[in-house]
Amino acid sequence: MGRIEQGDGFLEAILGNSTDLMSIIDAQGQYKYVAGSVKKILGYDPEELVGCNAFSFIHAEDLQGALEALAYAVSADYATLSPFRFRAKDGRWLWLECSVTNMAQHEAVSGYVTNSRDVTERVLEEQRKKKSQAHYEALFHNHPDAVFELNRGGFFTKVNHGVSKLLGFPDGQVLGSHFGKFVHEDDLPLAQNAFANTMSGNTQYLELAIRRGDGVVSDLGITVLPVLVGGEVVSLQGIAKDITAQKRDEAQLKEQVDVVSGIMENIPESFYSLNENWEYTYVNAYYASYMGKKKEELLGRSIWEVFPLATSTRFYRECLQVLGNKTPSFFEEVIPYKADSIISFQIYPAGKGVAVHFVDVTQRKQEKDRLEKMALVASKTTTGIMVMDEERRIEWVNEAFEKSTGFTLEECLMRRPEEVLGGGDAQPGMLKTIKKRLAAGKSFKGEVFSYSKSGRKLWFYNEITPALDDSGSKKIIGVRTDITDRKQKEEEMVRLAQDLSEQNRDLRQFSYIVSHGLRSPAANLIGLANALSTVDRASPDFGRLLGMVGECAHRLDGVILDMNNVLSVKDSRSAPNREQVDLNVFCREVVADFRVDLLGVEPAPRVEFEELPVIYTNKAYLYEILKCLLSNAIKFRRPDVPLHISLKAAIKGKNMELAVVDNGIGMDMGVVEPNLFRLYKKFHRGYAGRGAGLFLSKTYADALGGKIRLESIPSKGTKVSIKFRKDAVCP
Repeated sequence: MGRIEQGDGFLEAILGNSTDLMSIIDAQGQYKYVAGSVKKILGYDPEELVGCNAFSFIHAEDLQGALEALAYAVSADYATLSPFRFRAKDGRWLWLECSVTNMAQHEAVSGYVTNSRDVTERVLEEQRKKKSQAHYEALFHNHPDAVFELNRGGFFTKVNHGVSKLLGFPDGQVLGSHFGKFVHEDDLPLAQNAFANTMSGNTQYLELAIRRGDGVVSDLGITVLPVLVGGEVVSLQGIAKDITAQKRDEAQLKEQVDVVSGIMENIPESFYSLNENWEYTYVNAYYASYMGKKKEELLGRSIWEVFPLATSTRFYRECLQVLGNKTPSFFEEVIPYKADSIISFQIYPAGKGVAVHFVDVTQRKQEKDRLEKMALVASKTTTGIMVMDEERRIEWVNEAFEKSTGFTLEECLMRRPEEVLGGGDAQPGMLKTIKKRLAAGKSFKGEVFSYSKSGRKLWFYNEITPALDDSGSKKIIGVRTDITDRKQKEEEMVRLAQDLSEQNRDLRQFSYIVSHGLRSPAANLIGLANALSTVDRASPDFGRLLGMVGECAHRLDGVILDMNNVLSVKDSRSAPNREQVDLNVFCREVVADFRVDLLGVEPAPRVEFEELPVIYTNKAYLYEILKCLLSNAIKFRRPDVPLHISLKAAIKGKNMELAVVDNGIGMDMGVVEPNLFRLYKKFHRGYAGRGAGLFLSKTYADALGGKIRLESIPSKGTKVSIKFRKDAVCP
């Protein structure tokens, strides 16, 4: 039934041009009739839909609702469908609004009459409004600042979480309350005026104080704007932010600006700033006075208009350059329009313009010229000369001073001698004496030391005398005679005397100990020889006594060997030859010499090497030290614990320390420390040895210019450290 069969087409014409779509479907949703308006609404010809299932054109997400509506219409007389999407012929999804009338019992119809209307624009508009409202709600509630709404009476009708946080009251106590409840009483008139102004249709920003729920007063920055509906203001919305910290910072900044401004106004030097148009934006009082102008004559005017002659100066060119490349400039220039004054300029980029600081150094330059003339005389002497002001700041030094110390005049200017040359920290009493005598107008004479630019220690005989120059200014003249060579010879003599005394003391101790060491085995040999002369060779006692003679001879040989080792080091008249030694390789070679000793050790030992440096030292002496320390570590191990030996190095600046650490039986330092590193001192009973190892190790370490230190804990282990001379580490 694609067309109405009766009538003259009157009804067909009406239905074909209707804005609604009329159709008839059966209980399964099959189209039995489709009005001609379908062409205009959906793009289909009626014949394309008749016989098709209407539900096949409905969007899958809307299908269930349509099926339920038809099912309801089957059991009832009438049903309406919520808007659903229907596929048009061009593939678009159009939103339709539909009603279904049950006319299945009507003989002429025998189906369900549907009346559909295209509501796409309306649905999309509703969706846009809904999305816009969602965005608004999200922005309102999730905004990091406090967002609120007031009705025409000034009462809170809507707040986000930021409001309660800002006010210190829960939402329940804020909603329905008047804004005046929270505003500080001093700012209440301001808030009321702002409210009235906004309700008149104006947007406004204001800053006011509130009193929080905890009694704390805070400053807020608030933007309020009217909400208009139909051209009428119905409410007020606002965004508030806590600006307490900002206001405090602004107050501190203002205070700092006031302080700086006060300093700038009172300092006896010229300061001013210029904008990008070269107009004065700030001048201090000293500058205005120096230039013979009032501030009012300068501010807002171009510097080149006020001082046209300046455009021919270097100052003009430097200002242009600083403004262009934003790089500061420092220079001196003679200003012809200012009585040929010599000005020291400092020009800095400042915002879009420049800031200028200058000092008239005419007198200083003239004084320097005079001093330079004096230098013509002083420069030819080999004695160092300094000229200082009354604060002991250096104003001039001669060539002899520069040559002996390595510091130029420019490096010394306006600095005190101890700041340039050092030595003051090491001679606080001397420096105090110099200051005290100069303050009393007296001269100082004495020997002092300082340091050259290269770090070399220098000794001088100093004569420091206060004087007045031609202008009456107090000056201090320092005359320094270099006595470094003499002092070094004196120090060398003292050191040699100390070394000789120490060597004599060591040799006396050594000779005493060795004499006892030789006497004991020698006396035993004499006694055994006498005994052998009285014993029959066939007697068993003869063999026993002969064995004892061999033991005494071995002990005597050991003592003589110790004497040779010590004397070979002590008698050396020069420093031992040094060579480059890679400790990573060398230490492993020394440990390898103990392979046989370590093979018989149970439980199995473990030797570890940390990353070791390359040093300059005497390889033979270092070998003897490590051999002794490793031998002791193996000998004095704990029988129930696996032996663990580690060799490690620590570098601090130019110093290097090599340590041998074991987990052996250890020693009680409180008991053994007085006799450490002394010859023939043994600290463990039941172990073979003569007690010479640590003594020899220290002897070799001293010869290398190093120091040896031992730390030990009973049943924990021992650490022996060798600290090498500063130049031992290879670069």
